[in-house]
Amino acid sequence: MSALIEDIKTFANRIFVPPKRKKQPDIYEPEEEGDLVTFEVPQEYEEIERYWVDEPYSFICIMLHREKKDYVYQVVEPKLNKFEKALLEQLFMELGDVISLKGVEDIDRLTDARKTELLREQVDSLIAEYSTLRPRSFEKIFYYIKRDFVEFGPVSAIMRDSHIEDMWCNGLGIPVFVHHVAYSNVITNVVFSTNEELNAYVMRIAQNSGRHLSKATPILDTVMRDGSRINITYGSEVSPKGSSFSIRRQKKVPITPLDLIAWRTFTSEMMAYFWICMENGKNILFCGGTASGKTSSLNAICMFIPMDIRIVTLEDTREIQLPHQNWIPTVTRDGIGANEVGTVDLDDLLKAALRQRPEYLLVGEVRSKEAQILFQAMNAGHATCSTFHAGTPREVINRFTNPPINVPLAMFTALDIISMQSSSYVNGVQRRRASVVSEVTSTSEGVELKDVFTWDPINDEFEQKGSHILEQIKARHGWTTDQIRKDMQRKQLLLDKMLERGIRDYNDVVNWLDAFRKNPDKVINLLTYGRPGEKQEELSMNGL
Repeated sequence: MSALIEDIKTFANRIFVPPKRKKQPDIYEPEEEGDLVTFEVPQEYEEIERYWVDEPYSFICIMLHREKKDYVYQVVEPKLNKFEKALLEQLFMELGDVISLKGVEDIDRLTDARKTELLREQVDSLIAEYSTLRPRSFEKIFYYIKRDFVEFGPVSAIMRDSHIEDMWCNGLGIPVFVHHVAYSNVITNVVFSTNEELNAYVMRIAQNSGRHLSKATPILDTVMRDGSRINITYGSEVSPKGSSFSIRRQKKVPITPLDLIAWRTFTSEMMAYFWICMENGKNILFCGGTASGKTSSLNAICMFIPMDIRIVTLEDTREIQLPHQNWIPTVTRDGIGANEVGTVDLDDLLKAALRQRPEYLLVGEVRSKEAQILFQAMNAGHATCSTFHAGTPREVINRFTNPPINVPLAMFTALDIISMQSSSYVNGVQRRRASVVSEVTSTSEGVELKDVFTWDPINDEFEQKGSHILEQIKARHGWTTDQIRKDMQRKQLLLDKMLERGIRDYNDVVNWLDAFRKNPDKVINLLTYGRPGEKQEELSMNGL
């Protein structure tokens, strides 16, 4: 402590307000004191773009190496001088954990904004014991305190970037990599340089999520405070390069069917097909490889479920997002101790869900034995949707009907639709498509598949090949071929008109879809015959 006091005296004339000043400005003014962050692009790089993620504290600079043609994702944060670093270290020691904020009993219930406010008050109080900092220095120091206590530490700026889908730390001293929507997989300048720093970071993430991480249980799959999914390996026994983590970002605004149409993952005709199927309780499985968009498609298409339908979701980590109120989300739980007492797995959740009279059962992902109970639910009349890792529709059948899952062929025919998702790169840009939508049919020889929609990767177009499920729905309702065709065309028209009107906001999409269910003719007329150039915010939904 005495060493710090000496440093304070030595550097006081650089950073503290001189005593002769009568008035201390309490608000940081960039025009007077200069920017908090600056960055000059190295000569060997070309700057592609830069954008703020936390103005005025941090921004991102995307650079391209002139010779190697590799992109670099540069996180730019305030630079601290020698004194500011020393003071920051001392403040970290005195603050301890964020849960020690004075006068706050249950810090976890506070919003991040309130935590930041209380933390600022405490930091200001601690610094006042020494002297009065210039506003610029205070803001620089407080940025790092807020970043590490309230936010996500060294990766906070990345977590604020809406362009990032995934993030990977592969071990000690290795730069963090990110998946950027525009630049694919890119190296960053963020590095965990010591074992203590990296181990403390992953341990803190585990504790904040209420999960256990240790050398005895070194692998953890959990959810961060913002809903992002993280997989952690702790120590060097499992991961020789040191602790590591992989973060799958949770989108703040869920994806809608209109987003998937706009991105050409599906066509409006395909979405109208899924809409009819969801309304009629068909069982759908979204399959594909990692990061192919399975869960995003599941979330979007489940928006077609009528709002009053009873829904129960079952997941290892929360990823399904629904606008419905009559919905119970459930998640698995790890056990305690060597015997894992109190473990709740997907099998347990599924058994409990079947007693709650759900009309729709949504399972985040099926992997093994819980698939048998899922198919039992299908055969018992519960409509279900889920995701599954597989490369082709035929591979889906083979994996489900063979060890270790062993779903009997007779039960497998309760599944109605398999939607295969694919992810590829064209000119460095990721392209996600529904490569094939197949319907499951049964024959005397086993399970057969009938393709309803197929994707032509050369022309990037979809082809419709006819549907026997639509024929089943037509027969059940006593409709004519013309009636079901008109119903599908009207749904497709609604989706097309909403896109034309620029209706892409999540809540707006929910409201328009719900209004269409109640009064389809009025909604179609409103969207079709509105004034030329009229945008969605100008349209009136009163009375719908």
